[in-house]
Parts: sequence; structure tokens; C-alpha cells
Amino acid sequence: METLWFVLLVGLLSGYIILDGFDFGTGILLPFLARTEEEKRNLYKAIGPIWDGNEVWLIASGGLLFFAFPKAYASALSGFYLAFMIFVWILILRGISIEIRSQLAHPLWRNFWDAIFFLASLLAALVLGALLGNLVTGVPIDGKRSWFLPLWTYFVPSSRHGIFDALTLLFSLLAVVSLSRHGGTFLILKTQGELQEKLKRATRRLWKAEAALVALSVVLLLSSHHFLFRRCWHHPLGAAFLALSALSLLLLLFSLREGRELLPFVCSSFFLLSTIGATAVGLYPYLLLSSLERSQSLTIFNAAASASTLRSGLLWFGIGVALILLYTFVSYWSFRGKVEGRAEEY
Repeated sequence: METLWFVLLVGLLSGYIILDGFDFGTGILLPFLARTEEEKRNLYKAIGPIWDGNEVWLIASGGLLFFAFPKAYASALSGFYLAFMIFVWILILRGISIEIRSQLAHPLWRNFWDAIFFLASLLAALVLGALLGNLVTGVPIDGKRSWFLPLWTYFVPSSRHGIFDALTLLFSLLAVVSLSRHGGTFLILKTQGELQEKLKRATRRLWKAEAALVALSVVLLLSSHHFLFRRCWHHPLGAAFLALSALSLLLLLFSLREGRELLPFVCSSFFLLSTIGATAVGLYPYLLLSSLERSQSLTIFNAAASASTLRSGLLWFGIGVALILLYTFVSYWSFRGKVEGRAEEY
């Protein structure tokens, strides 16, 4: 039962990264690719009707973690307190910037909120990458299960590092590049003309940077003798995820060079999904890995709610996920197709 809830948690988090990830990517790309007001409006309108619905997946993930693994939820929110508070404010500022930047036509007003949107998207990707890096490298959980990570210490990876150190910064940089490239593949779907051509060129360049960072991350993890790749490679599901990740990344480049529109986004989504899946298989059954003593780690077994609680929650989870999927389908179907830059609103 605990394994089932772990799979459901990974699935919800994957959905959030795939859906809200291209929102972050749009914000990061905005100042570099959208030069005119019409181009900016097109980028905003590409995500305007759906960005808030994408965050439902994050809320559902947090609710599932609280319900199924309450000890891990309490420990993570305490230890990652600074990171979570920063991330919440980032989401608030991002939402404000999207909603009110077009309420006043003055260039200074719009440029200010464009800058906020860019910074919020960039910082969100950095924080998500750092959180992933800390889940992989471990956090200083002691025998009392109490721990706290500062934002940074001296940037040297150790058993008592901060949220950001040399290794987690690499994950943060990879997250920024990957989500920017993911946002580019989504925007290719939604735009046309000169703006779309600029997005295609930028996405191909981002792919090259992403491939280099992925290779560097793999080399560093292998050189540090981390158990993640070893356990993942020797598990059939993990090996399948690794193969799918490599295949989707290569197919993504091919589809971009061929000038496709839908296939790059599909490949990008599969790459993110398979990468998260491979990481989950490699870390299983750990939810929070202890960098001090592995026996102090929080797993899906010692952090889970009672078996009766987990069984009773399946019905309500099924109803909730069905509603989320229905809402997501209706919103994306209602606003399918290319965006146009004639209207003033986003």
C-alpha cells in the first residue's frame, strides 16, 4: 500500500513539473525572445488561461504527501522552511505579474511586471532544481528527525551543506535550462510566424546546453559513487526509464530539426517524466535521504500513515484525480490552437 501511494505521489509531482514547468520556461524566455508588445502578449496568452490550473497539481501533491506520509511532510516543511517560503512568494508574485501587467497600458508598468514574471520564473526553477538536488544528495536528518537547511553555507558539498551548494547548484542550473527548453517546445505549439522561428532556434540551442548539463550531472553522480544510478540500472523499471529518457532527448532534437510542432513538446514531456521516474526508482523507498546516517532516513514505510488510513483514502484520491484530469482536459481543449496578437488582453 505504501508503494502505491509513493507511485501516486511521483505521478502528481511529474504532472506538476510537466504542466507548470512550461509556465516557468515561458517566463524565463520572455525577455530574450519577445521584443515587441505583440510578441509579449502572445507569450502571456499562451499560458494565461491555464497557468493557475497547472498549480492544482502542486496542491494535490502536497495534500497527498500530508495524507499518506505525514512524518515526511512535517520533516520536509520544517527542514526546507526557507526554500518553501521563498517558493510560495515566487508563485504569488508570478500570479500577480501575469494577472495585472495588462491592467495599465503604460510601458513602465508593463516592463516592471515583465521583469517580476521573469525573476519569479527563474527563481522557481532554481528552487525546484535545488530541492531535487537535496533529495538526491540527502539532508542532515539526525536521530531526533529534526533538521534545518540554511540557504547556503560554504558551497562545498558535505553532510551538512545548505540548500544551495556546488552540486545542488548544478541541479538548479539544469532545471532552469530544462524548463526553459520545455517552455520553448510548448510555445512552438502556440505561436506562429517570426516568433515561432525564434523559439525554434532558441530551443535547439537550449537542447545543446541541457544535454551537456545532463552528461555532467551523470558523471558527477557516478564519480561520487552515488547509489541512485546503480539501483536504477539494476531495476527493470529504472532501466526502462533511463532508456526512455535518453531516447526522448535524442528524438526531441530530431523533431526540432525537422520543424515539427507537437512532437517536440511530447518528447520533452516524456523526457521530464522518465527522468523523474528514474530518480524515484533509484531513491525508492527513501522519501528523505539522511546525509548523516542512512538508517535515519525517512522512507515510505516509517513515514507512512496507518494501513487503514491509506486504504480508505484511495476512494477519495480517485475522485479527486478524476476531477483534476477532467478540469485539465477541459481547460486545455477550450484554449487549444494558436494564439493571436490582435487583442490587447493577455
